[in-house]
Amino acid sequence: MIRDLEYPDDARKVINELHERLKYDAAISVLGLASAKLELKEGTQPDFSTGIRYGGRIEDEAVRRDAAGLLSRFSLISMVSHIEQHAQLLLLQRRVIEEMVSTGQRLDSKSMWKILRGVHKDSLSGPVKLCSELVVKEPSIELASKMNWLDGIVRVRNCLAHRLGYVQMQDVRSGKPIEEIKDSDTLKAIWLRLKVSDNGKVIETFPHISSGKGFDYTFEEFKREWRIGDHIDVTPEECQAIGISLALLANQLLDDFEREINIFLSSTNPSF
Repeated sequence: MIRDLEYPDDARKVINELHERLKYDAAISVLGLASAKLELKEGTQPDFSTGIRYGGRIEDEAVRRDAAGLLSRFSLISMVSHIEQHAQLLLLQRRVIEEMVSTGQRLDSKSMWKILRGVHKDSLSGPVKLCSELVVKEPSIELASKMNWLDGIVRVRNCLAHRLGYVQMQDVRSGKPIEEIKDSDTLKAIWLRLKVSDNGKVIETFPHISSGKGFDYTFEEFKREWRIGDHIDVTPEECQAIGISLALLANQLLDDFEREINIFLSSTNPSF
């Protein structure tokens, strides 16, 4: 029960579980590469694995051909959903701690339900505000900078989920009214990309046979941009980079969360 939460262990469990979910989501996009290689049986019949089919051979061939992109789209959508879900769990823990400290007692069912309603309502404000204003009220420079990644990735998620990846005016507005949108406005997204070098040479293809002289690893910010009318194509490779970026963001979110809760507890109830 959340009324019996153990801080900071339960907060760390939330982020550990988030890492597992992000790795799972990243693996979904990799499956798309293998699915694209699946062959249909010779002939003109569709795949009757389900017995009854809506669609046929043409659709089966199209889905196999597009599998890497289709599953990458789902992968990215799921990553953002998991960020939202787990940030909401941290917010719930914060509200419970604040309530327990203010009342000095365990929560009853009525108090718990009130907190749950408040967390749900506040979570509707979106992942960026959820992370940088609610779970953490005064984000560090490090967390604030990572919100630029999250903001763009969330916008990409929204376009993929609601508009099948075709960029429209609402995707580029960035808070502006529709009347002020220009045809030059774009949807921008930034995430980290890992570069691996072997003996000073960047590795471009995998798998790679090592030279035996050691690897170097560096991160660089990678930017993608789409105009109104463009179609967003996300690759399995990009999903790995996005997953790593969101994992680093999650670690920073936990650091900031613990910092603020520790300050709150030490100033209000050192024996909590």
